[in-house]
Parts: sequence; C-alpha cells; structure tokens
Amino acid sequence: MNDERHGLFAELEPPRGGVARFAQRLEETAPTTHAPRWRGFALAAAGAAAVALVVALVLLRETSESVPPTVAAAPEIYDAREFDRLLGRPARPTEFVVTLGERTASVVERETTNEKIRIYDVN
Repeated sequence: MNDERHGLFAELEPPRGGVARFAQRLEETAPTTHAPRWRGFALAAAGAAAVALVVALVLLRETSESVPPTVAAAPEIYDAREFDRLLGRPARPTEFVVTLGERTASVVERETTNEKIRIYDVN
C-alpha cells in the first residue's frame, strides 16, 4: 500500500486548465466594489444621526428645578416631605407634635446605631 517513492501520501498533479477555471469562478462570484462602499457610507450616516439625536436630546432636556405643570395644581403634594428622596431633594428635618387627648406631649428622639431607624419616647 505504501509506495517508497511517494512516502505516506501520494503527490497529485493539478488538473489541466484547473487554475484558469478557478480564476474564472472567482471573477464571476466577486462582488461589485460599489455595494460595500454604499453600505459603509449608509452605516456611518446612520451612526452619526443617532449620535446627533442623543446629543440634541441631552442638550435640550429641561433641567430646571421648577414645579412640573402636572403637580402645579396640588403644591401641598409636591412639597410633601415624604417625596424628598424620590425627587432628589435633600431631607428636611421636621418637628414632631404629639397630642394625647387635649394636652401636648414631649417627644424625645433616642440615638440608634442605624441611621435609617429612629426611635422616639413620648412623655
């Protein structure tokens, strides 16, 4: 099976006219040079338009601290202390008033190790 002249694999000669036929097939299937340039230009234009749109939206976005018109009719809700964290405003300290029956009670805040927990004594 093994031939001493050829070693493990036999050497084969290419078919006659094979290189010419291969070159002709490459020419027939080669894409035109205009399509990739047009696609590249269209892709670059779409990317530039997207970047321009994002920049325009960022620059034109309203950044004022004014009251939105939808809550202008109910300013007591917009100014409520409970919405400070949600609206990005700094927390405001409040006074606690406790009434027991007809008298006002004193309120003392106890210190805790967790700043999110508050404990009060009502006297």
